[in-house]
Amino acid sequence: MNLFQALPSLRHHPLLCDKTVTLVGVSTIACDETACYFEIGKPKYWQAREDGCTIAGIGGIGGSIEDGETILACLRREVEEELGVRVRADKLHPFELSPQTYLIHDWQVTDTLNLTPSKKCPAPLMVILIPPRLGGLGTPDHSLRRASGRGLAIVAFRTCLRDQPAPCDLFGLLRVENRALAEFFTRDEWPLNEAQALPGLTIALNGQLPPGSILRPILTARAFQLLVRAGYAQKPGF
Repeated sequence: MNLFQALPSLRHHPLLCDKTVTLVGVSTIACDETACYFEIGKPKYWQAREDGCTIAGIGGIGGSIEDGETILACLRREVEEELGVRVRADKLHPFELSPQTYLIHDWQVTDTLNLTPSKKCPAPLMVILIPPRLGGLGTPDHSLRRASGRGLAIVAFRTCLRDQPAPCDLFGLLRVENRALAEFFTRDEWPLNEAQALPGLTIALNGQLPPGSILRPILTARAFQLLVRAGYAQKPGF
């Protein structure tokens, strides 16, 4: 799906007006009244650090858009598959959550947008521009794709859940209470044992992480980390 098909007003943004951007995924910072929930990535996505420690990514809840699927249909399907609960549709209206959309580029908050919501697509919390391949500068096609004006994007919403979630189609689920968000996102990496000891953090796993594993925010969680660090996530109405 073309990003501008989903969010037409972005076509005229100075950063995007001369580019072709493919919308490859939809994600959400899924919340209840007291906490936010994040995915702990599956083993096939784990990486090994130079010292041998396993790095497991912490991401938003979501996935790829299927053929013929709308953004909201993808969002609801992914939440139900991964958490076993439904998104509260009445809480998707952006002005009940955040009146602004944050544009993330090169892992910086580059702009604050006021997008016009619709029934088909509420204004997202974040539009995250990512390199053509997730490896970044070291990947073979990075320079070519940048020169040709092509790129990829993920749109991320903040949603409220109807019921208590569980790590259904996930390797693991990380629950971060609102009071612990700022402390958790002050660090780029958390040793598993330290994260488990942090007040306000709960980890549920469908398997075992190797001893000495490291948790690292990636993609949607990394973008959300920028908002937390900048203080946007602490503002009234967020």
